[in-house]
Amino acid sequence: MSTEKTPRHSTRAPKLDEPRKSVIIYMPLSEFNEIDQLAKATNRSKSSIAGERYNAGKAQEA
Repeated sequence: MSTEKTPRHSTRAPKLDEPRKSVIIYMPLSEFNEIDQLAKATNRSKSSIAGERYNAGKAQEA
């Protein structure tokens, strides 16, 4: 099986021991624009970038 078309970033979320719930978040327009530009530049979804930032902040709290 060829891996030529495999995306650089995994498109699947890691498996969790508990179910996930979709959420809506509100953020400053400037932060949204930053995430939007980053998503376009890296060919990633805005939600994956927002989730990555959330997890990075959560890790700092621990």
